[in-house]
Amino acid sequence: MEFQRVQRKIPQVPIIPLIDILAILLIYFAVEFDPKTKRPVMNIELALVQDSKITSEVVEPAAVLAVSADGNITLDATRIHEEMLVDYLKVFREKFPNRKLELEPDKGLPLEGFIRVQNALIAAGINPRDVPSRVKLPESSLENNK
Repeated sequence: MEFQRVQRKIPQVPIIPLIDILAILLIYFAVEFDPKTKRPVMNIELALVQDSKITSEVVEPAAVLAVSADGNITLDATRIHEEMLVDYLKVFREKFPNRKLELEPDKGLPLEGFIRVQNALIAAGINPRDVPSRVKLPESSLENNK
């Protein structure tokens, strides 16, 4: 006796909906992916003038290295091109070894410009800690209330 075999239906995986889901996941991961890139960072601690007890008033004459907000640099009354600053500072040190130097940065000078001047001082053999910055002390609201 021969039994009739029922033909089994082969299970099929619906591929079209899987392609749609895969495309949606691909778009999601492409949009949400945020690559982590290393970037140079310099930690800087700036002291606030009103909090500082180390500000002092001086009366002795000093040469003024002034830096404006747009990057113009002058040493006393001489305008200096930024590429020549190191050479000017070296000549200044040779001609006037005992003369003090003060830095007068403009209020709107970006930090990058200030760091460039500090690097030029170091390249010229001058310790930036020996070059005080001229500052205008801000008026405190606490002092006005007294």
